[in-house]
Amino acid sequence: MNRSLSITLVALAQVGMATLSLISGTILLLLMVGWLEVFSADLTNLSTYFKGLVIFGLTVSLWGMVSAYGLWQMQQWGWIGSLVFQALCIFNNILILLGGRPLTVGVYFSAGISSAFLFALFLPSVRLSIQRPSAEI
Repeated sequence: MNRSLSITLVALAQVGMATLSLISGTILLLLMVGWLEVFSADLTNLSTYFKGLVIFGLTVSLWGMVSAYGLWQMQQWGWIGSLVFQALCIFNNILILLGGRPLTVGVYFSAGISSAFLFALFLPSVRLSIQRPSAEI
């Protein structure tokens, strides 16, 4: 398997991004259900909308891990899954803003990183390395 540096970097960065999202989402989930308390933060009264966003974010994080594995293996499903993962990350930021949270540097940063990953996934060195499924006869 001849993996390009571009695929290696994108896959590793996506694993890192998904791992951080998974960790933060798990902490938020533990705070929401009252199993964890940090600085007297009480997230048990969080609105159903934002509780749903936390669950959505956890699901997206898991999707990011699985698709990064497929991308690492240079599979077409991993490339498509990575595109979907990055788009869902941007969509999640939009949902947060629609929920009434202020536009912050973190939202800009998150959307910018996901946009950069989308751009990187379309680089010729990535696209040409992806294995196409063979046609069954």
